[in-house]
Amino acid sequence: MSKAEQIIANNTRVSRSKQGFLGQRGRIALLALIALLMLFVYFTQPDVRATFASWTSLLSG
Repeated sequence: MSKAEQIIANNTRVSRSKQGFLGQRGRIALLALIALLMLFVYFTQPDVRATFASWTSLLSG
């Protein structure tokens, strides 16, 4: 195998393993942190809770 073929083979292996900026565990961790932040804001800010209640009343009729 020539040097060029080795470089091409290594590059294709590396490019297949990388799939975007975050991996599966990173995406799950990011979603969990966002959910915790939203819950924290909902339970600590009365204005947010009142706004959410008014939005749900619009949906329920």
